[in-house]
Amino acid sequence: MQLHSSMQQDRFEAPPSSSYRWMILAVATWVQATATLVTYGVGPLAAIWQKQWGLSAAQAGLLVSAVQVGPLLSMLLIGHALDRYGERWLVSLGACMLGMTFFLVSFTTHYLLLLLLLGIVGIWYGTAQPGGSKVILRWFPKKERGLAMGVRQAGIPIGGAIGGTLLPYLSLHFGWPSAVYAQSVLAVAGGLLFLALYREPQVPPKHQRQTNSRFRQKIKAITSNRKMLPILCTGMIMVTLQMVLVGHLMLFFGNEKKTGLVIAGQLLSTALISGMAGRIVLAHISDRWWGGNRESVLHLSIWASVFGVTALIFLPAVPPVWSLFVLSAWLGFFGIGWFSSFLLAVAEQAPPQSEGLMVSYALTLNQVAIILAPALFGWIADLTSYSIAWSLLVLLLLGNGLLLAKKRREDVG
Repeated sequence: MQLHSSMQQDRFEAPPSSSYRWMILAVATWVQATATLVTYGVGPLAAIWQKQWGLSAAQAGLLVSAVQVGPLLSMLLIGHALDRYGERWLVSLGACMLGMTFFLVSFTTHYLLLLLLLGIVGIWYGTAQPGGSKVILRWFPKKERGLAMGVRQAGIPIGGAIGGTLLPYLSLHFGWPSAVYAQSVLAVAGGLLFLALYREPQVPPKHQRQTNSRFRQKIKAITSNRKMLPILCTGMIMVTLQMVLVGHLMLFFGNEKKTGLVIAGQLLSTALISGMAGRIVLAHISDRWWGGNRESVLHLSIWASVFGVTALIFLPAVPPVWSLFVLSAWLGFFGIGWFSSFLLAVAEQAPPQSEGLMVSYALTLNQVAIILAPALFGWIADLTSYSIAWSLLVLLLLGNGLLLAKKRREDVG
């Protein structure tokens, strides 16, 4: 109760037109970027650890998976806590603890201890997405939420890009612990900055009483809402496509289409950059043209992705390189750019004062797909062929598109 009371004192009523919310958007984006710098940065570091410690490819891959497993263990409870206590302290504490836990990585060379620490780091990362999403929901009116969410989601590829550039350089010139120090300091600094600048809008007493409902009651209300099922399925299937693109597009172009690793890497970068743009543009379109209807963006993204993945299946053996760049940009824009609109669709349809838990529930389901999709797709491609694997993905997308269309017809009816 003391924690709850102290947090309530930090809240104030902000004027709707205040430019303060745009400053908060910048801070929330930076917190997301620094948190992603830590988690995505495990990939480059795993390659270095593999070389220095003589790890197998499976052991190195398990280090990356350990960070992704962490949010599965934490996001539901964190979402519930966000609804009860607000964003300021939880997002700040999560970022600081993420940085300080990751700092301990610099002192260990024991593989099992490293796995444990990375799992704990992933647990703290569970505050970033639901916390940042709720910040947008509470501070921005519906007509601006798409743009705001898109900008905040850009923090993820920004953090990944910084990690891919900065960490190998620091590791090569100063040793890998220096890279860990940089990641840790930036994450803690992001948390402290959020703590210093963020204030929560005042919550009316009648809503505040609702936040004290029990965790099980809120979960039951969320899971019994059948209207959310098509949207939740959309998240899992589209994030499957997203992770397959991230994990296999470069391998597919380099090995199957004989582009070479350099061109294949450029094609993957094109998809990621286009995805970052898509997260902003598609969500903003839902604000301006579709009156805040996020499901329209999800429909567009699904059917555009069906077209893009189908094109991958029917590519000639040696396609023109320019066509691969166009196709990569298309797949990235729709196959990665959908995510901001999905988060808003989930949060805006959540039960009252359960937005944090609703987003956490959806992201927990997504996290299962994030962990399984790259390995399962690769297993199918090895067992059969890439064409079969892409075809199965098209079938999943088609089924998801029909399910979402059915929901739309029911809503109109």
